[in-house]
Amino acid sequence: MSKNDNFFKVLFAIELALLPMVFFANMFMPKWTIGLFIAGILLSKVWLELFKDKNNRIHTIIDSLGSVAVFSTLIIFYLTTDYIALPLGISVIILVVLMNLLLPILFNNLMPEFVDAVDFCYMLFECFTLAAFTFTAYYTLITNIGLFALLLTSAVSVIYKFYYLFRRIGTNSKNKRKK
Repeated sequence: MSKNDNFFKVLFAIELALLPMVFFANMFMPKWTIGLFIAGILLSKVWLELFKDKNNRIHTIIDSLGSVAVFSTLIIFYLTTDYIALPLGISVIILVVLMNLLLPILFNNLMPEFVDAVDFCYMLFECFTLAAFTFTAYYTLITNIGLFALLLTSAVSVIYKFYYLFRRIGTNSKNKRKK
């Protein structure tokens, strides 16, 4: 276990520890403090991406779990406070879960550059959406744009990854029948 591995796990713990603080700030503090805790989650997310070892399966699983937990929780939070439209929020949650479920499943599979580029755009739109969440109490248009961008990139990535997964399964079954 390397020093970066421990730091990665500490950043993951900080990212998840700040989630309940968002709810606490909504109940007991002024509305602008919600943005401070979400900004802390954003900083943790950025540092997680910097220290993530792309060849480490555990890092991929931890990062996927963190993304699902953070975005599902924050989108549900903003759905309950009526800042986000219900169909958009539910669609983004479903696609974020599928996207992050397929990352560990297709780990170490050689994907085309197009999919890698879309996954990089997805990560950037995750950060953009977290930045937009910091200002949602004041201005919701940027949040909806960020969620829509996250929806589109995750939809393209999920569709292509399912296509790749089914094609790989079909190729493996054909190879077994030939033997």
